[in-house]
Amino acid sequence: MPSILLNEPLLDEKLAQLEEARSWSSRVISKLETTIRTADDYALFRVNPLQYAKERGMAENEAIDLFLHATKFGLFEMNWHLVCPFCAHVVESFKDLGKVHSHFVCNLCSAESTVALDDYIQISFTLSPHVRELAFHHPETLSIEDYYLKYHLSKGVAPMPDGRSFADLLLTFTKARAYFAPHEKKAVEFDVLPGVLHARDLGNKTGATFFVTESESAGAQTIPFQLQEGKLRPIDMTMPPQEMKLGPGTFKFEQVGQLDSGKVVVEIENLMDKTCPLWIIHFPANLVPVRQEFEPFLSGKRLLTTQTFRDLFRFEAAPGAEGIGVKEITFLFTDLKGSTAMYDQIGDPQAFFLVRQHFDTLGRVVAGHSGAIVKMIGDAVMATFMTPLDGVNAAVEMLNEIETFNQGISAPLILKIGVHTGHSIAVTLNDRLDYFGQTVNIAARVQGLAEADEIYITRDVYTHPGVPDALAGYAVQPEQAAMKGVSEKMGYTRLRCKTRRIPDG
Repeated sequence: MPSILLNEPLLDEKLAQLEEARSWSSRVISKLETTIRTADDYALFRVNPLQYAKERGMAENEAIDLFLHATKFGLFEMNWHLVCPFCAHVVESFKDLGKVHSHFVCNLCSAESTVALDDYIQISFTLSPHVRELAFHHPETLSIEDYYLKYHLSKGVAPMPDGRSFADLLLTFTKARAYFAPHEKKAVEFDVLPGVLHARDLGNKTGATFFVTESESAGAQTIPFQLQEGKLRPIDMTMPPQEMKLGPGTFKFEQVGQLDSGKVVVEIENLMDKTCPLWIIHFPANLVPVRQEFEPFLSGKRLLTTQTFRDLFRFEAAPGAEGIGVKEITFLFTDLKGSTAMYDQIGDPQAFFLVRQHFDTLGRVVAGHSGAIVKMIGDAVMATFMTPLDGVNAAVEMLNEIETFNQGISAPLILKIGVHTGHSIAVTLNDRLDYFGQTVNIAARVQGLAEADEIYITRDVYTHPGVPDALAGYAVQPEQAAMKGVSEKMGYTRLRCKTRRIPDG
């Protein structure tokens, strides 16, 4: 095994900072150090914190926090990836959320996709080159196989039904793969059957596609190309762009031609002053494009509902004026009933002190249920959660914690809560990551219906798997109400649960 060159002083400095950042479980830092020192380059490239946690017996949330702190201290680098749903190709990577966009056409398979924070936006962490140089920091030095099947292919693609990895499947259909040096000319020869033949240069994000018919060619079919000005250009052929539906997807091909079945000779001359990576792959006609399945990964949605991310990267901005969508996220709003009277009764300094303590209590509850506080508005809190069940469990615990909190003070705090779930848009408002849309409006208005020590949850929340079971021991009351800005009456459930559970039996 080749020696691993580490910047020892820098590594020691960063690990010491990381150890002091918070209280970690036993051996968390030592396990990370061992990984940095002994793992191969690919294992330290685009680390998935959820898989890292699984392999080391850690809690997922602690692993996410570990890599977020490690990124803040410069030990790792965080990247947001746009991943093609059909070929698992990492289409683009970004250092920060502000550059992420939701619509793209895959450079490899040409699938057109609109993705959301829940699904094909993945976040990973790569060891900093200042600590240890990895081959993947310099993709131009990789073998052609590693360049296409490791650097450009997302990690964690689920195996095929026959047990093969997705990378092995792609190799099965590969006809040729090679680097073309500046001004080098090569020809590759192979046979094709009915299907689709792709020639791709991902270094320049260019390519051509041929649909192979069932007709048999009388002799070898020669396809001459030149790589010039960053494009794979056909010689003496017209190859217009084409858009079509294939399986469940829409594909926008840059250049389309037609071939007959039989022998094909592809001639390529690189007229540029840089080396170009070329991959030629042939998919049979019976292989219909399908959306790939992935092992659990850190999604944009989960990262934005992680309190540590919001604390450490509070200046991250959502992309553009239009923001970016999330298909389903749960919102919780709280407010203090009678806070104005409390300020009059005990004075501003003491009231403010109690309100700040109440914020700290709610913050701990939110973080403990895979949520994050988006903002505090006066005496109110807006928080987000991965699932409705997380939000409901947090709401119940909030009332219980505030009741305990009230036992030691003369002016008790009275909390009221609303929970709703649905789609939304992550945006930047007042220099803060926020959310916009009707789901947010409804969540705030549902909270406005609640009275002292009550939780109001919408029907969408109550019918979510696990929620009825979680509330089985409490008195719940289904109701309906008209809400400003909502065309139809909203169904909701009123929950009085200030630790007054219905006795068993």
